[in-house]
Amino acid sequence: MWMYVLAGLVCVTASCRRNAREWSDPTPQALLTGPYVLLTGPEKALIAFRNTSRENATVEWKTEQRGGSQAARRQGDRYWVNLTGLTRGDLITYVVKIGGLKAGEGSFRVGPAADDKSGRFAVFGDTRTNHQVHRAVIEALAKEKIDLFLHTGDMVERGGKPDQWVTFFQIERPLMAKAPILPAIGNHDIGNRGYYNSHFFLDKWAKNSSYYVTDWGNVRFISLDVTIVCVRCREYEFVVRALEEGAAYDKTMVMFLHNPPYSAGGHGSDLQLRSVLAPLAKKYGVELVVTGHDHHYERTKPIDGTTYIVSGSAGAPIRPVEPEDFTASARTEPHYVLIDADGDKLAIRSVNLRGEVFDSTTIPPNPPGGPPPPPPGEPK
Repeated sequence: MWMYVLAGLVCVTASCRRNAREWSDPTPQALLTGPYVLLTGPEKALIAFRNTSRENATVEWKTEQRGGSQAARRQGDRYWVNLTGLTRGDLITYVVKIGGLKAGEGSFRVGPAADDKSGRFAVFGDTRTNHQVHRAVIEALAKEKIDLFLHTGDMVERGGKPDQWVTFFQIERPLMAKAPILPAIGNHDIGNRGYYNSHFFLDKWAKNSSYYVTDWGNVRFISLDVTIVCVRCREYEFVVRALEEGAAYDKTMVMFLHNPPYSAGGHGSDLQLRSVLAPLAKKYGVELVVTGHDHHYERTKPIDGTTYIVSGSAGAPIRPVEPEDFTASARTEPHYVLIDADGDKLAIRSVNLRGEVFDSTTIPPNPPGGPPPPPPGEPK
């Protein structure tokens, strides 16, 4: 039976109010935005924040075994600290100080311990304009135990408007204080002033590219820009190398980006993107592809061993979805997705703002080349 509802077309929580585009931080902080954490490489992290007073800032961090203090570097009102040599498995707590006074704090891990193949990750996207729904998603997720979260893009309505980025980061503050963000760029995030790149400090760790790879234990996350449709271009070659390496080390692989190769929503399937990504997913054994862009929830049946999920209704206007033959589950209401990695399997739970799990499944390992065909006489 199709999980197809229109609950998201109307307010589903008390926080979904008429003036949904208005926002004022309910808990004003000394920092304009942040702090937040980006995983910038094996055993590395970047802690970032904005401080309009432009005073000197430091970040003090510690684990159970060790700690340190580091002066933040500054460009305008944007500050960052690069931490290296961090130990996987350790909980790292940190405090941001401005002029010697505490201004923010948080905690994170850079990965599981060497013998641990577990982890929990959250997914949501298209947060754009309904700030009350966006905040409700964040507050719900902040109560979950997660290791990191993926944003599938369209964080703001207009990427060239600086005030919209302030709103985005202030709304996300409760979640960013406890887990690193892995961003994917959406079409609404693009702007001539390059705020997306500057806020995520892509020049410091990703060669100023809006695509990158991050490993968490046995899971490899590959963030893509939709420009990958340029076959044999720089991004395509980067992704192929990341997939080849992941397959060689038998990684569980998750690709995430904004536009969906498979979608039964308003925008529909991006067929050009599908023609590039689907063969790569099959060849290298990608277990999961996560996207946004269409403002609904959808999970496909396994396609050559790969499951595709659309998660794009965490604040953008909800749109209806009409399931297609490839659809396994579809729903139209604000939500987030929890992914539990357990060895070489991924357990998926999709949750609405009432706390109800409305879809769940387990994604098994997907060997390179796709799953083997069923034995003769068995249904395909």
